[in-house]
Amino acid sequence: MTILQLPSSMNCRLWQVDLDAAPAPQAVAALSEAEWDRARRFVFKRDRSRFIAAHAALRETLSSQCGSPASTLEFALGPFGKPALIEHGELRFNLSHSESLALIAVSDDAEVGVDIELLRPMPDAEALAETYFSAAERRALAALPQEARGRAFLCCWTRKEACLKATGMGLSVDTRSFEVGVSPEAREVQIDAADGCARLALSSFHDVQGAQCAVARVLACGPAQAACRPLVDNEMYA
Repeated sequence: MTILQLPSSMNCRLWQVDLDAAPAPQAVAALSEAEWDRARRFVFKRDRSRFIAAHAALRETLSSQCGSPASTLEFALGPFGKPALIEHGELRFNLSHSESLALIAVSDDAEVGVDIELLRPMPDAEALAETYFSAAERRALAALPQEARGRAFLCCWTRKEACLKATGMGLSVDTRSFEVGVSPEAREVQIDAADGCARLALSSFHDVQGAQCAVARVLACGPAQAACRPLVDNEMYA
C-alpha cells in the first residue's frame, strides 16, 4: 500500500491499494465469515480476488491505526449503509475501489468519504449529467471543450460520491441538490436533506495511476443519525 499526500486542511490519511497484487496470507486469514460469504457471490475470479484484496487491506490499515488485531475488528452499518467499527468508533474510515485500484481514507476526528474512478472515455457524459448534476454543473460541463468533458464529468461524480459517503446519507440524497463543481479545486460543500444537513471540506486529485479521486471530510452536521445496525451488503460502501 502507498500513503498519499493530501492538503493539510483535509486532516485525514489516505492509502492507495493495488488490488491485483496478492495480499499477505495473514491479511486474507483475518477476513470474517461474512466477508468470505460476500466474496463467494462474485461470478468472476478477478472480481472475487479484488474484493478480498480490498477488504484485507482495509482490515490491515484499520488494525495499524487502532492497535487491535485485524481479525478481531467488527463492523456495523449506519442507517444508510456506511460501515463503522463497533469498537474504536472514534476512528472513521471509508473505502472505494475502481477495477484494480482502491483508496482507503482514515480520520481520527470526523467522518470521511472517498471515491475513485479510472479515467476512461465518457461519450454519454452530458446525458448522465442531466440525471445527476445540478443545473450550474451541467452548464459548466457544457462550456468545456468536448475533449475535456469526460474528465470533468468524473471529477464532479467522484466529488459527489465522496460527499455522500462522508455524510453516511448515501443515495438517499438527490445528487442534483448540492454543488461540488466540475473542476478539482478544494472547496466547502453544504448538503441539506430530510435526514439531516452537513458541511464538508472537499478535495480532488488525479495523479493516482490514471484515476480521478476525491475525498471529503465532515466539518459540521445536523441531528445525529439512528444507531448502527448489523452489517449487510451496500454497493456504495462495498
